[in-house]
Amino acid sequence: MDLRLLEYFVAVAELEHVGKAAERLHISQSPLSRQIRQLEKELKLELFVRERQRIRLTESGRWLLNQAQGLLKHSEKIRGEAEQRARGHVGTLSVAFTSAAMWSGMLPKLLCRFQNEFPDATVELHNMRSAAQVEAVRSGRADIGFISVSPAANEIEGIEAACVSEEPAMLVIPGSNPLSRKRRIAPRDLHGIRWILLSESRAPEKPDQFFAACERAGFVPHVVQRVAEPITLLALVAGALGVGLIRSSARNYAPRSLKFQVLPWFSFTTRTYMIRPIGGRTPLAEAFAAYLPPRWVS
Repeated sequence: MDLRLLEYFVAVAELEHVGKAAERLHISQSPLSRQIRQLEKELKLELFVRERQRIRLTESGRWLLNQAQGLLKHSEKIRGEAEQRARGHVGTLSVAFTSAAMWSGMLPKLLCRFQNEFPDATVELHNMRSAAQVEAVRSGRADIGFISVSPAANEIEGIEAACVSEEPAMLVIPGSNPLSRKRRIAPRDLHGIRWILLSESRAPEKPDQFFAACERAGFVPHVVQRVAEPITLLALVAGALGVGLIRSSARNYAPRSLKFQVLPWFSFTTRTYMIRPIGGRTPLAEAFAAYLPPRWVS
């Protein structure tokens, strides 16, 4: 059925006057009358009782008016959503991330901005290890990923990567430790101190880098634990089991009793990289990536 005929019918039915309906529709009265007759013929229904001064809906006309109003409203909704999709304002954006990217506060801020700008878009979030993200982005299961491992450590054919954040590693100290009251911590202050470090896949430093830096500083660290999650490291340090080395954004979710300090002679930094496919990106993925400065990694 031609939606235009239904639009004409609704105008006439709501006003119960062909002349006034023609004015609303910006067409002549005679063609409008012919269109209504055509609709009645097509449906094999009498829609109006025609009197000298006015027309009135029949029972069939009242039924059709109810149906037509709902159908036209739905067609407008479809048209509007189609326009939104054409502009890339609706759809689904699939984002993979590491816990570190989320805890840093960077990703939540980006997601908030995105949802405010594209309220009709759906965002799917997937917490994944860095290696799993590479495969998810390559296969199309994720539009964008945020990884903590340098892309050079992965096979990333068909994927481009950008460094989107960089932060220093910091010493975290339990509040009960006398070191927490020192304004500056010298290497000699760390002699005999127990250390809690992140596992090799999560740490801001590589084991050989860490021990080499300690050796250059003049002490040998006593590592008592390696843990998988930053939150576990913070809990153990809060329990006074030792000191730790962690990315500076950990302060965002650390217990208040913990103290953080940058060690100038410990120059480790942690980076977060955004990865995405080189081709076949959706408008939503392009809009999201545009929030970040492009420091692309070759």
